[in-house]
Amino acid sequence: MSRYFTLVFILLSFVAQSQSMQGIVKDAVTGIPLYPVIVVNRTTQQAVTTNDKGFYSISAAPGQIVAFSFIGYTTEEKMRILGVASAQLDVLMHPLDYELQEFKIRPDSLTRYQRDSIENQAIYKLPLQRTHPSPVMSPFSAIAEKFSKQAKMVYQFQRNFQAGEMERFVDTRYYPALVTKLTGLTGDSIGHFMYAYPMPYDFARAATDLEIKIWIRDSFKEWSKKMANDSLKKEE
Repeated sequence: MSRYFTLVFILLSFVAQSQSMQGIVKDAVTGIPLYPVIVVNRTTQQAVTTNDKGFYSISAAPGQIVAFSFIGYTTEEKMRILGVASAQLDVLMHPLDYELQEFKIRPDSLTRYQRDSIENQAIYKLPLQRTHPSPVMSPFSAIAEKFSKQAKMVYQFQRNFQAGEMERFVDTRYYPALVTKLTGLTGDSIGHFMYAYPMPYDFARAATDLEIKIWIRDSFKEWSKKMANDSLKKEE
């Protein structure tokens, strides 16, 4: 009887092991490992990310589809192969070739941020359109503007305006209510966390909703570990 249970245990362990898939995700052009690639089992919706060496490991039964997505790359989908004991699958991801398509803006389809941005662009149209004179075409104007206090103020306003627009956009994707929903943080802890982990504008602009959520959860895990370590050091 003990041999029977031992055999069953071995078989169950083998089956459990065969239900996972792992490998390295690399850039198809350079061969450099990619991090953090979002790896999602399309059937179970389980999601993981690659580590800094491009390695991933995810639960996947034979026949299930696993998708790999990363900002700036085309999404790859791979099937967990049937009847293969070792589920080792390396993935090559190809950089995107961006092509801008013509589109028309409908007022009723704009978000509040987009409406406010368009309104601000109209209000501050003149200072925002000002550019530096060409030192070749207008050398005297270029020299005069270099020492003009008014010109310096205008260009500083342009920089501040752009920074403000970027910050307001990030706020539409990374905000306290979402952080609370994903982490359970409340009160001042939300501000401490978001200050410690500000979201980069480029990431906020390009990431999907799922990637935003995974980034927040991963950042929260890292932040929690740091807070725990700091508490231990204070007790010592």
